[in-house]
Amino acid sequence: MNRDICMRAALTCTLVLLLSSLVVPRVEASNFGVPGILDIPSARMNAESELALTYHRQDIADNFSLSYQATPWLQTAFRYTIFNPRGLDRSTDELKDRSFEVRARLWQERVWLPEVSVGIRDLVGTGAWNGEYIVASKAVGPLDLTMGLGWGRLAERDISSNPLSRISSRFSRRSSSTGLGGTFSFGDYFSGPDVGLFGGVRYQLPRWNLALEAAYNSDSYARERSRNTISDTDPWSFGIVWEPVENVTLGASWQQGNEVALRIGAAVNTSTRIARKPPNRYGAPGTEDAPARRPRRNQTWFARAASEAHTSGLLLRSAKVLDDSTLNVVYTNQDYQYEADAIRRLLALVNLYAPQQYGTVIVTGHQANVDTHSVHYTRPGRVGWAAEVDPSQEHREVTVMPPLRVEDPDFATPFRYPNGVWNAGLGLRPFLFDPDSPFRYQLYARIGAQVDFGSGWELSGSWVQNIYSQFDGISRESDSVLPRVRSDVIRYLQESSSRLDALMLTKRGQLTDEIYYLGFAGVLEEMYSGVGGEMLYRPFGSRFAFGANVIGVQQREFDGLLGLQDYRTVIGHLSVYWASPLYNFDVAVHAGRYLAKDVGATLELQKRFANGWSVGAFATLTDVPFKDFGEGSFDKGLIFRVPLNSYLGFNTRGAYSSILRPIQRDGGQRLHWGTTLWETLRGTHYDHLSQYRSRMMPQ
Repeated sequence: MNRDICMRAALTCTLVLLLSSLVVPRVEASNFGVPGILDIPSARMNAESELALTYHRQDIADNFSLSYQATPWLQTAFRYTIFNPRGLDRSTDELKDRSFEVRARLWQERVWLPEVSVGIRDLVGTGAWNGEYIVASKAVGPLDLTMGLGWGRLAERDISSNPLSRISSRFSRRSSSTGLGGTFSFGDYFSGPDVGLFGGVRYQLPRWNLALEAAYNSDSYARERSRNTISDTDPWSFGIVWEPVENVTLGASWQQGNEVALRIGAAVNTSTRIARKPPNRYGAPGTEDAPARRPRRNQTWFARAASEAHTSGLLLRSAKVLDDSTLNVVYTNQDYQYEADAIRRLLALVNLYAPQQYGTVIVTGHQANVDTHSVHYTRPGRVGWAAEVDPSQEHREVTVMPPLRVEDPDFATPFRYPNGVWNAGLGLRPFLFDPDSPFRYQLYARIGAQVDFGSGWELSGSWVQNIYSQFDGISRESDSVLPRVRSDVIRYLQESSSRLDALMLTKRGQLTDEIYYLGFAGVLEEMYSGVGGEMLYRPFGSRFAFGANVIGVQQREFDGLLGLQDYRTVIGHLSVYWASPLYNFDVAVHAGRYLAKDVGATLELQKRFANGWSVGAFATLTDVPFKDFGEGSFDKGLIFRVPLNSYLGFNTRGAYSSILRPIQRDGGQRLHWGTTLWETLRGTHYDHLSQYRSRMMPQ
């Protein structure tokens, strides 16, 4: 009997484990913005390229977290914490803390093995959340079980001495000093005399999009208890999480035995391919391209195609007959986020209007007065107006090739020069991490204009008109010992809330098919005017490119008009760009001289997609000592580019771009005047074009 019971129990456990291997647990953010259960981390990872924003509200601390799943096995997070946010009378805690977290998965969950990850909760912060962990998670049906070992704060409820101290005695000691913050504390990671044990469970109720949570935390919140933010803490916390709509979660919990906490989170996957949209003039979102209008008989095929292209968000610039069967067409993409979508639309128009004798078509992209790429296309047969073509025809092919420059075209659109456009819109400028008020903002109207003189010459400018501003309440003054090349930005915000934002004359062109140049002069950005130039060498088909720039600048007056101050300098950088094949990462290194006349290098790492999304980080180290740089020790931050095409019902190349710095200092500062040539031409790089060749095919 006992043997039979044991056999049944073993078979039942085996079946549960086999079934659990088929269950994908729902990943939810913890109070710290990374996957976890309430206030403890788990071993789970989000989907690759997922960007998540989490706000956790509690009397001990409010956490604002931004996390990004950089690779399938590596997650990063930036966290801003306001300790004692409601200003409890009994508390002396006034810290506003910034911290970075990183976690890596050691191995994925298997039938017999849990998922295991290792993480550092405060990688380059002030140490307020210092703690490291190794954690395992295992799904058993609707249950997701987590257990881990913690160091630092996560060892305050210790269970044993630090096992790593047997490897080296240095692991038994942990420093309490973090200096100016912003630096790596390599000697402290996974160190300390003791380790703690934490764990938790999540039970999924998929029918109601709910999850029940319970967690045991080895962090006793000793720091907060010493500052009277909380009188005592219980290791157990309980909560419930609801997902009212996809990728949005709401949570409520009973924390540390005496506090109610609330949490809201939202996520978006930056790698999602944007659905193809119809040309802006036609149809509704999600429909196929509308058939072209029947042309008038007194127009050439080129004039008909050019007219249709213009209404579709393209400029058809010229065409040249290369031989009896080959046609080269030059275009400019105005509206399409994916260059492949612009090519697809153009090829559809060529199929419709160009004489059938041209069985081979080469389309050449022309952007910012330079030829960027060409696509070789073999045309299918055509029957009737805007006939549907069987996409299975094997002879339809596209090949990405170096730009084929057109001299003396047979057809050309007669653009009139000078010509110009203007635009107006509303904008919101945030000012983050002021200790007195973590979020201030300005609502403004922006009026901009561009005049194209032809041959690559352009005059552009913009004026910002204040509507409402909270910047007058900023009382913090710069304590920098360096030239105040950026830390005086507060004076610009307060004294020039309405200002001339930019007024530049630029010249763009190319020396060869692979060497591009840019020259510019005028009011370059909010704080500087100047004159300079840039060159880019981009070998076709290579993942590498090389750039150089030199810019002479002079600081503007605080009133935001045309006046200049005495401070002037020359800055310049040599740059190497690498469109790596690894997880869509772009890597750039810029070495040279910065605005405060310091010398050093900047490393940029961006996960970039052809859909227009880009998420990344940068760090700059120069010859400025950490103590002279001040709080934060060196310049670093996060980079975001959000394509508007993802959220609008029409095609647009517009995007919201931002740099998020934990703190603004003067060391390692560059201009904010615009994008580099590499950034401008990135969407036409060979790796993006070749990746989406199938999307170029007209239907």
